[in-house]
Amino acid sequence: MIESGQTGSRHAGQDPSLAGLDTLDIAALIYRIDAGVPLLIASNDSAMSQLNLGKRFPMADPWQWLDAQLQPASGVDHPALQTGPAAEDRQWRCYHIRQHRQPLRALQLKVTPLDGGHASEKRVLVAISDITDVDSVSTQLPQSFSQLRRLIGTLPMGACIIDVEGYLRLANPAFCAFFGYTESELLNAHFRKILPSAQYEEATLRHQASFSRGNAQRRAVDVKLRDGKLRTVIVEDMICHKDDGQPLRVVFLVDITERRNFERRLEEKNRRLEYLATRDELTGLHNRRFGLELLEQSVERSQRYGERVSVAMLDIDHFKTINDTYGHAVGDTVLQEFSQHLDQALRTSDTLIRWGGEEFLLILPGIDRFAAQRTIDRLLHALRQQRLSTASLSVSFSAGVGEHRQESTDQLLEAVDSALYQAKSAGRNCVAIAPLYAGAREDESRPCSST
Repeated sequence: MIESGQTGSRHAGQDPSLAGLDTLDIAALIYRIDAGVPLLIASNDSAMSQLNLGKRFPMADPWQWLDAQLQPASGVDHPALQTGPAAEDRQWRCYHIRQHRQPLRALQLKVTPLDGGHASEKRVLVAISDITDVDSVSTQLPQSFSQLRRLIGTLPMGACIIDVEGYLRLANPAFCAFFGYTESELLNAHFRKILPSAQYEEATLRHQASFSRGNAQRRAVDVKLRDGKLRTVIVEDMICHKDDGQPLRVVFLVDITERRNFERRLEEKNRRLEYLATRDELTGLHNRRFGLELLEQSVERSQRYGERVSVAMLDIDHFKTINDTYGHAVGDTVLQEFSQHLDQALRTSDTLIRWGGEEFLLILPGIDRFAAQRTIDRLLHALRQQRLSTASLSVSFSAGVGEHRQESTDQLLEAVDSALYQAKSAGRNCVAIAPLYAGAREDESRPCSST
């Protein structure tokens, strides 16, 4: 075995495991694993010629490793680190390598731990076979169908040939294994056999168009396995011709189902995080943080376009007593049903926000504070007719209403909050209007109203 710093190309004579694989024309690499990092320390002559290796070791990989789905296999996913006691860890697996100015190459490999060496070191042997230039397959297909059959049959990825009428004229072993059929079950079958019925029409049109288009196309599609399960694959196809000039569609596919499922789960989590960032989880209303942003936008629109916007702060009366008497579960139900009742009674342009606890902020664009007071009075009257939660509780609220003029958002909220305090001081179950901002043209206020 070659140790760190040694050079030379006849490594097979120094390690029986390498020499034995040379006789089978199997490229072999030996890695030393230091602190979880693989370092290439030896190779046989087959690897030197097939993988274009230099002569000096140790060395880092001169290529990029990709897995069967063409995803980077770096870090803990490096093939040299994929060893273990389970039997499946010793099987041949599909990988790809990409090297500077070289075509993408597909290969089968098997990783075997090696005995011996220092106790602090771990060494593995990576045996590589069936090395195929993948990128060149789609651009340099031979004209002879028999040659094409032999070439596609060796590919580790699924590949098939479809004629103009849409019938499968060749399916390689990887293609058959992926879909769960034998070759005889797929040959001369229409390609619709491996598609969900909902895709028949679109796929037929795309198949017909591919013969006039001629250039390679790549896309993600859903396919149907023999057991009825759906998988997502990347499909790349091109048109070639038989010796008699008959056009054929050559299709290659790579399974990306797990990656697509991961992306979908990630999208769902992002949607959930976005929801939690803007919504109150109990009531489903906008939360205070996002509600403040909406209020800032409404105030800015009012200042820019001269639109009226009114704001109301609502506080459920004696809510602490409800919690203390009936428990927090009933209190939560009251908050939920209260929110639903008000939200359904408002205009689509109005925005109800859970400000915190039993407090709610209401943004009412396009109306002045007096129209806003009438709206709140109407909501309060309708609420008195409702019975909330399983405890059949009658609930009321106190509210302060204000109208934006030249003041800041904080000043507007402070004025509305003062009006709410006035409504509570007046005995609750009523609506008070805040005076206009100092300096506004009119400066009138109304006492607390109760319906």
